[in-house]
Amino acid sequence: MICASAVAERLEGSADRIPTSFSLDKVKLYCHCKYMKEERLQIRIDSESKRRLEAAAVASRLSVSAFVVQAAESRAEELMVDRQLIELPQSAAIAFSEALQRPAKVNERLAAALGRPLKFSWID
Repeated sequence: MICASAVAERLEGSADRIPTSFSLDKVKLYCHCKYMKEERLQIRIDSESKRRLEAAAVASRLSVSAFVVQAAESRAEELMVDRQLIELPQSAAIAFSEALQRPAKVNERLAAALGRPLKFSWID
């Protein structure tokens, strides 16, 4: 068995040195390198978007897959930070902290609402 990434590295830029009988058809490939991915994500996009992504990937000197993953991960991180971090002025932060320390008061209207069956089955 040989490592697929090792074959790719050895063959890169050496098309004139590859013997005509060289074939990977019957060779079992494996890869122990850190770049081997286990998950797959498939998307469909229109041709204009694809051309734009390909051009951006070339400009970034990345493969289209690497460019798309990098951009998606960056946006995902941005979004998650925005949803996990709340910035408040000091006065609002103090009021919020004090409200959290006081026990909640359940009035009749809230108690009635909590006792009603849920309208949507997808809400746990």
